[in-house]
Amino acid sequence: MMNIYSRIRHQATASKDTLVLLVVFTFLLISGNSFAQDRSVSGKVVDGSTGDAVPGATVVEKGTQNGVITDMDGNFKIALSDDNSILVVSFVGYTNKEVAVGNQSNITIELEEDIQQLAEVVVVGYGTQEAKDVTGVVATVKPKDFNRGAIASPENLMAGKIAGVSVTPSTEPGGGSNIVIRGATSLNSGQDPLIVVDGVILDNSGYGGGRNALNFINPSDIESMTVLKDASASAIYGSRAAAGVILITTKNGSVGKTTVTYDGYYSYALPQKNFGFLSPSNFEIIVGNEAPQVLSKLGVPDPNDPSNRIIYSTNWVDEVIQPVSSQNHNISISGGNEKTTYSMSLNQMINNGIVKYSQNKLTRASINISTKALDDNLKVSFQQRISYSQDNFSNNVTGTALSFDPTKPIYDESNTSFGGYWEWKVGLAPANPVSTLEQIDNLGENLRSFSAVNAEYSIPFLEGLSVNVIASADFRNGKYQYFRPTTHLSGLDSLGYMNVGTNLGKTFNFEPYIRYKTDIESIDASLEVMAGYSFQSVFSSSYGYEGNNLSTNKFGFNDASIIDKTTLAPWRIHPLENQLQAVYGRVNFSFKDKYLLTSNVRYDGSTRFGPSNRYGTFPSVAVGWRMLDEDFMTFLKGTFTDLKFRVGWGQIGNQAIGDYRYDQFYYSSTNDARYQFGDTFYNMLRPTAVDRGVQWEVTTTTNIGLDYGLLNNRLFGSLEFYNKVTSLLLTEVPAIAFINVGDAVTTNVAGMYNRGVELAVNGVLYDGQDFTWNLNTNIAWNKNEITKLSYGGDSPILNRGGISGDVGQTIKVWKEGEPYDAFYTYVRDPNGVSLSGVKYQDVDGDGIINENDLQVVGKPAPDVIIGLTSSMTYKNFGLDFTMRSNIGNKVYNNTASANGYSEQIFQGGILNNVHESILETGYTSRQLHSDYYIENGSFLVLDNITLSYNYNKLDFMDARFYATAQNLLTITGYSGPNPEIAGGIDNNLYPRATTFIVGATLKF
Repeated sequence: MMNIYSRIRHQATASKDTLVLLVVFTFLLISGNSFAQDRSVSGKVVDGSTGDAVPGATVVEKGTQNGVITDMDGNFKIALSDDNSILVVSFVGYTNKEVAVGNQSNITIELEEDIQQLAEVVVVGYGTQEAKDVTGVVATVKPKDFNRGAIASPENLMAGKIAGVSVTPSTEPGGGSNIVIRGATSLNSGQDPLIVVDGVILDNSGYGGGRNALNFINPSDIESMTVLKDASASAIYGSRAAAGVILITTKNGSVGKTTVTYDGYYSYALPQKNFGFLSPSNFEIIVGNEAPQVLSKLGVPDPNDPSNRIIYSTNWVDEVIQPVSSQNHNISISGGNEKTTYSMSLNQMINNGIVKYSQNKLTRASINISTKALDDNLKVSFQQRISYSQDNFSNNVTGTALSFDPTKPIYDESNTSFGGYWEWKVGLAPANPVSTLEQIDNLGENLRSFSAVNAEYSIPFLEGLSVNVIASADFRNGKYQYFRPTTHLSGLDSLGYMNVGTNLGKTFNFEPYIRYKTDIESIDASLEVMAGYSFQSVFSSSYGYEGNNLSTNKFGFNDASIIDKTTLAPWRIHPLENQLQAVYGRVNFSFKDKYLLTSNVRYDGSTRFGPSNRYGTFPSVAVGWRMLDEDFMTFLKGTFTDLKFRVGWGQIGNQAIGDYRYDQFYYSSTNDARYQFGDTFYNMLRPTAVDRGVQWEVTTTTNIGLDYGLLNNRLFGSLEFYNKVTSLLLTEVPAIAFINVGDAVTTNVAGMYNRGVELAVNGVLYDGQDFTWNLNTNIAWNKNEITKLSYGGDSPILNRGGISGDVGQTIKVWKEGEPYDAFYTYVRDPNGVSLSGVKYQDVDGDGIINENDLQVVGKPAPDVIIGLTSSMTYKNFGLDFTMRSNIGNKVYNNTASANGYSEQIFQGGILNNVHESILETGYTSRQLHSDYYIENGSFLVLDNITLSYNYNKLDFMDARFYATAQNLLTITGYSGPNPEIAGGIDNNLYPRATTFIVGATLKF
């Protein structure tokens, strides 16, 4: 509870300054209008087809801000400025209607359904569909609903927006997010969803030198993001869609005058510092109480009086993390005529990290051109994207800063062999964290070029038949450079270290397909048939060098000749190539516009499997029923605007296991694994373990859904029930003795399921002339369980999740009957058996506490994820916010477990700061597997909140000014700084920040 209060107090204090700025901002920009009112008119607004009253409709006098809202019976009364007034009537789901008042005193106004809105087009695999005809689980987020803030990568735009889609943002500058759609469907093969940009499938393997492969896409270029969640929607993408599909559609120009848009912001980030370690003064007290024998080691000897010691008060965390500012500038140009449209953009984003010297710098350019020819029968679009990322990595110093002795100084000018930094000079003591930040260079860069052409030719002599071709080339060139000078502590034995490497990647896609659409008027039906061929080739290679014992520090990583030739080790990973080929088809059939059928099949082949298992067939089928169109459902039309029932089933494969895992290779043994003949030791050729029969992982999904619209679509959304079963799970397991060679083999070993319920509710709470309020919420519940885990006749327990604090320790497990990656610990019991002074439950009753007494205690995945988005406008002002919540997830506080015991105070000949949990537990020895450190990680976070003002009184420009706060408030019971951790292990992670942003969008 103290943690919750202190965090809210800290963030509320930070919020005060922001609130003052926003109030001043509002006061400076607010404006208003006035009008005269001479007469009034009454009336009623009704549905033009049914005659039913339309409550909540907006009635406005044209050209003014004078408006009213109809009551529950559709009635209204409005004062008018003169007899020539025109009323404009609007309501969600209907077309706007203008009515001249004249000399009328009472008017009945009939509204007609907005057919265009009902026929909204959504993006699906290899094309589009009207929303009313979609039978799969498809959810779309558009720019008006995107998250606001300092966002470098597109996936963060939709965090919290779609039911069942969990996006865990990275805390590093420009870092990649963890995306999970409807729970983990694989053990460790292909957990990431497939990303498709304007119909082109992306491959992000072989990405080196950067933090996030998706950073090459400028978020400002995105028109919409669509998630295909179930197999009936995503099976058309076959082997790469087992974890779901995210379709990204980018902006293109429109017919009309050229538009130039500038969007830029400056941000200021404040670190969140609730790490739970002792302050310098409390550390001295703890040493006196728990380790009085080492009080004499506090501080350092006084050079003027060696009998005295100087006690410093160094807050090491404050020395390595800092408030920091960043900026982003984006300019785009778009336009076109009836034949050709275009859009281009240039973006530079500089993300400075709160860990000193960490930075992500992005330069991105794009161009989209679409044109028509041959009497508009040929449509060709071309896109080119180029990005250049530069990263300065932070060398992971947070953990060291937390535990480093706070009574020691940062610098020691006499210590020239260590570059003037104070160091322990004892055994395996950690290096001064400031020295690590300031002396080690850890840099990366990546240049990416992505080109794609999409052509569609409509056959003029056969209406409805078109031929389509998608072709793309994706080139990646990444470089990383690491330099540790001879003056850094970890370089004492090796006298410096250098590692320079280059990663190259090339991906080619070629997909021709045909589509035929026709109406079968004789039976009031429509038919669409699509068939195609897909080819993808992925090539990657890496090369570089490394070595120790540097002759000088002057040239950094720019000169390999400073490496001792006896340690210089050039290396090269032989080029890897894999290919995917497939044929696929889809049929969409609609009967009487209310009975819907979609069927897909894809026949995939992957070079990652052996010849006997290379191909797999993945079918899907889904049906939909537009219930509201039935005659016997007419009694619901007064309440429901839309009501569609859907059922879908499908299978999807997974081949994301790495290349050539079905074949055996030989490698030279390392120097510590040589064989002795006489007095000589020889490196031997060692074979890899292999399962030549490894085959496709298969996920089978069943989905039952209901799309609904209520009160003329003022309230709409969907309800989904799903069951995903994955069989033949691919993973690496220990090789069976005497049957295989090597330590581990990739094979099919397991089964797993995910079952869940999703609810999306979108509401227009108020839709007036001056004020509007839209509120969207989604909630998803998911249950995951490993149902089978066996190979060679065994049903093992596979330990996972490496932790710090001791060598080779893990905290997670794969076990039949338990969730994926469940935490596996001892459970405390006051009456149990003692282990190093702590009593735990003796599960097997043998009087000994060992690995047989470990128990599953929670899991990192939440039971429930919730998203809430609110959008309000008042005249020209806007207020938008997004909140996200996880419920039922656990977090393992490894920072506390590795530093929360009294023996840690003086260990290995050095003093160490300890975690304040020691005050509660009293642990004297390390208890890495105590359930004390498995904490409730449920949270509610105010992800972002934005206040904006639209200024549109200039003829040549529209302007939008905004102020945004990110991570402003977190409510949680977790004692650490951040409960939102992908994988659930809190260990020396990059700290979280609260970020304040001020920006403007100018459109000319």
